[in-house]
Amino acid sequence: MLNDELGVIEGSIALAGYAHHVVPDWRVDPDFRVFGAIASETDHLPFGEVRDRWSQDGLAKADTEIEAISDAYRPKVREACTNLIARFGSGKPAGLHRVTLYRPVGPKELELIAASGWSGFPPRLPGQPIFYPVTNEAYAVQIARDWNVKESGAGFVTRFQIDADFLGRYKVQQVGAAIHKEYWIPAEDLDEFNQHLLGKIEVTAEFR
Repeated sequence: MLNDELGVIEGSIALAGYAHHVVPDWRVDPDFRVFGAIASETDHLPFGEVRDRWSQDGLAKADTEIEAISDAYRPKVREACTNLIARFGSGKPAGLHRVTLYRPVGPKELELIAASGWSGFPPRLPGQPIFYPVTNEAYAVQIARDWNVKESGAGFVTRFQIDADFLGRYKVQQVGAAIHKEYWIPAEDLDEFNQHLLGKIEVTAEFR
């Protein structure tokens, strides 16, 4: 919202939804109550796919109201956003909904993960357009034991957690039996993917 890539109202609705994961009571929090007030005041207005079901006249009236509310609240929202960055920007709130994923890796990738402070996965190499985390440890063990060991002499299973809301933009892909489920993350999204990790990456199994 600070760079106007997301509207004042839509951004406030999204942040209001996170409030109860981050602060004990948003109603008395000086920043989150700004977002909560906007979300409550605008719950009758159309955003996203809902707009497809509104008439042109209805949308015109709604957009006039959206613009007026956005202009009225923009200074307060910018101030609240700046405050949140100052309060939480150096860390990642522990209360976010999270998903546990796994990734089998060889020794070279593991070295790069360790070099990051166990906080992110390294960029993909040329010819590797997709990053493949998997949904369960059994599948990760299969790959680390049966493929990474043959390819590089050792295989490791890493486990990590990620913000569920961010992960929700990608679909689970089943590529074989019931356990063979993974996510296909485009290489260009990996930096953003790393920014949404919650906590450190850890090694749960090793094969040689």
